[in-house]
Amino acid sequence: MIRVCLVADSEPVDEGLRIVGRYLGAELEDANITLKTVNIRAPLFWNEIRRFRPDVVHFVLSPSLIGLAIAKLVALMNTSAKSIISAIHPDPIDRRLLRLFRQDLVLVQARKSEETFSSAGWRTEFLPNGVDITKFCPVHPEERKKLREQFDIPKDKFILLHLASLKRERNLKIFARLQRVENNQVIIIGREHEKVDESTLSLLRDSGCMVWIKHFPNIEEIYNLADCYVFPVAHRGFCIETPLSVLEAMSCDIPTITTRFGALPRLFKDTRDVFFADNDDEIAQAIETVKKGGARMRPREAVLHYSWKHVTDRLLHIYERLLGESPGTLKSRSR
Repeated sequence: MIRVCLVADSEPVDEGLRIVGRYLGAELEDANITLKTVNIRAPLFWNEIRRFRPDVVHFVLSPSLIGLAIAKLVALMNTSAKSIISAIHPDPIDRRLLRLFRQDLVLVQARKSEETFSSAGWRTEFLPNGVDITKFCPVHPEERKKLREQFDIPKDKFILLHLASLKRERNLKIFARLQRVENNQVIIIGREHEKVDESTLSLLRDSGCMVWIKHFPNIEEIYNLADCYVFPVAHRGFCIETPLSVLEAMSCDIPTITTRFGALPRLFKDTRDVFFADNDDEIAQAIETVKKGGARMRPREAVLHYSWKHVTDRLLHIYERLLGESPGTLKSRSR
């Protein structure tokens, strides 16, 4: 039985990274491996890895230059182990520096990241983030009505939802425009304990958008009171490359409109899955199509291929190939 050390960040500094690491760890616990999870922020965490004597050290990182340097040092301390990095949200790094920190494999999501690592001599494989299809699932229309009552949301409004870091670079200004359209109500969920761009927040609230900056332990309830999920982010530096909120909205069977961000064009091709928009006007037009019932979408059907179990099964096959194991050796237990 192979020994895998999963090294992730358990602190809520980058919410997306923390969630990805947590789900991968939970799924790998059910696989036919010996697993140890290590917090990269723990003092002397590398000693935990060395004592574990892993066959694979798997880092879930942004990765930043510092993260790559740490991973390289750990690899030098554990020369018998294969070293893998999940590049969830890579920083822009000079290719000459990337060559210095090359590992056995990098798991990429966006094509641009794949090209960057490949050009620096890294071996790459595509592995997106996943979604919890049990937690994020559709509800009956009557339950949706109850949710709107619970959160004091007008029943007659067309609810546009976005989960966001409240940063100017995420193109949130479009929601002020969308709020001004008759019958629209925009709801934006921000993160607690995260710096907010005050001018963006003021613009949104002044336009009538409902902006809630708080943690919702049952965030699936918020998805399920919405009529449409909108992801307008274009700047690749301000979100992980497979946005979890897009997958979660789709898993709740919510019609989803998004830019061609990160890995999303690799995952979804058909307008029955998502609406891709290249600018604000196209986002507005797509919303009108959804409102008029002109879209026969199947978002949940499309996203089932990216459940965390499916993603982790693909990861186990990657481990097998890296270690030269026979296919199926590490197959996860069915649940």
